[in-house]
Amino acid sequence: MTDFDGVIFDMDGTLVEPLLDFAAIRAELGVAAEQGILEAIAAMPTDRSAECNRTLLAHEVSAARQARLLPGAPETLAALRAAGLKTALLTRNSGEALAIVLRRFALPLDLAWSREHGPIKPQPDGVLRACRLLGIAPARTACVGDFRYDLQAANAAGAVSVLLARGVRPAFAHLARHVIAELSELPGVLGIAAEPAVQTPPRGK
Repeated sequence: MTDFDGVIFDMDGTLVEPLLDFAAIRAELGVAAEQGILEAIAAMPTDRSAECNRTLLAHEVSAARQARLLPGAPETLAALRAAGLKTALLTRNSGEALAIVLRRFALPLDLAWSREHGPIKPQPDGVLRACRLLGIAPARTACVGDFRYDLQAANAAGAVSVLLARGVRPAFAHLARHVIAELSELPGVLGIAAEPAVQTPPRGK
């Protein structure tokens, strides 16, 4: 028996390829390295904020149209569903980019929310609202992501934070309850059996 009732995933860098070049986007928008891009845009004057939002959206939509699922994503989601776990996706990305990903890939999710759905990570609100809607306790929910905002939101909500670090471990890895190098390791962390490998869906048009 698993100790978990649900899993909440991030999108970019967790379920799909991380194609957004945040350093380049920050440079283009004039956002400092230590600032969150969305937070910086929100603090700008209205005209400048609108312009930067349009620029950011163009980057997000382009990335969503080109991205592939990360290795192990279909098998991992299938294993969670077979074990009866609820699955959700919470992203700081736009609703338009999220819709593109959902159209391109048949992801078995009980809910999927973009930044338009309310307070964004690192705030815990999205995690807590998703848990309430899905009828699962935060303490029995794993939140999987590749950035510190994912871990901070999970920890603040009382959920179990899981960092997907596919390369060098980042400096914020200590914030995670668990660290995995590939999505295929997640079922083992959750105490459930992995599904057999399946072919990753081809790149959509």
